[in-house]
Amino acid sequence: MKLVIDSGAKEIIRKIELNGYEAFIVGGCVRDIIMSKTPNDWDITTSALPEDIINIFEKTIPTGLKHGTVTVLFGSSHYEVTTYRIDGEYVDMRHPEHVEYSKNIIDDLSRRDFTINAMAYNEEIGLIDKFNGVEDINKRLVRCVGNPDMRFDEDALRILRAIRFSAKLNFDIEENTYKSIASKANNLKKVSFERINSELEGIIKYSPDRLCILDNIGVSKWLFNGYIFRKDELELSKKIDYIPCEYQESYAQSAKKAMIFNRMDTESLTKMLKALRYSSKEILYTQKVHSLLINESFDNILNEKISYFDLKIEIKNIISSIGNIDLSKYAIYSKFIIKYKNPSVCFDVFNDIIDKGEAYLVSHLKINGRDLLENDIACGKKIGYVLEKLLEHIIYNPQDNKKEILLNLSKKIK
Repeated sequence: MKLVIDSGAKEIIRKIELNGYEAFIVGGCVRDIIMSKTPNDWDITTSALPEDIINIFEKTIPTGLKHGTVTVLFGSSHYEVTTYRIDGEYVDMRHPEHVEYSKNIIDDLSRRDFTINAMAYNEEIGLIDKFNGVEDINKRLVRCVGNPDMRFDEDALRILRAIRFSAKLNFDIEENTYKSIASKANNLKKVSFERINSELEGIIKYSPDRLCILDNIGVSKWLFNGYIFRKDELELSKKIDYIPCEYQESYAQSAKKAMIFNRMDTESLTKMLKALRYSSKEILYTQKVHSLLINESFDNILNEKISYFDLKIEIKNIISSIGNIDLSKYAIYSKFIIKYKNPSVCFDVFNDIIDKGEAYLVSHLKINGRDLLENDIACGKKIGYVLEKLLEHIIYNPQDNKKEILLNLSKKIK
């Protein structure tokens, strides 16, 4: 089997071999090439020691010397080059306490998580596939290398990684691997929430319906405060990926989480997201979408008999409450999906609002706080109140968004 290698990785392997050592591309990049995908990263494994790599290449970064990894800077790209190794005992279910370098590529492949990630390749020797990764790719299976119980005892996060790979690649989890996942699920309690967060986001991004596995193995009881997923809602959340506007991953992920946890109250959702170490921005985005999903005051947008004018008013009010037009699109799309309606008409309204330059935020008003101060209309906290009242008027009467009209209106606001 001949694989096409990135030119930078090919040159690094060539230089290592010229110095008398072995080198192969390894792991996910090999899997991706076999599956006709473009790798995001090119990892290289070698018989050369880290100090050898530092001597061979002019530009290197000692990113992980403890575990045998040196980053080689080649052109504008970075390549992680790691010495063949045998891992010692995993005392913290994360990193081996020590590593032992090896001269045998099979030793290195033996320590890896799944067969589809345990292949190596160079142009001289070809593909090394000791654990039948190609066969599992063809069978569309995620299978542990060797004994699955050992793999999950070494690093419990591999439980979530198995689910994420099944979500990303649309693979099944091999039977014995799944049985081990179920029996070792409590090991995840020893993993930091920061690490769990990263894998969860991958599952939600690629195929949120795989979250049902966490229910089946008992993880939801403690990770999501006992929240039970519904497969129909998880399937619906996947429709976010087809929203007809410029894709914003952070907004899409927030909308998916809001939909997935739409039966959870906002306070509980916020508490859970904080525990899972989501950023303040991500929590805020999710809260805004979730608030719309559970807010009945905006249910008029779901009424098929609503007039175009009233629908535009509803949408401008939603954008105003959320404060961001793109996030608002995801929020409204989510609300329509939950109610099984066709949201396409909403995007016609969005485009109409934008094309006509209609105001939906205070910042869009043709008047500001300085104007109110200079005309002795308001000061202090009253400025914000007056501007909000003006926005309420302009949302219904976009043609009045002129400075002179707004000044006259503001004088009438008590």
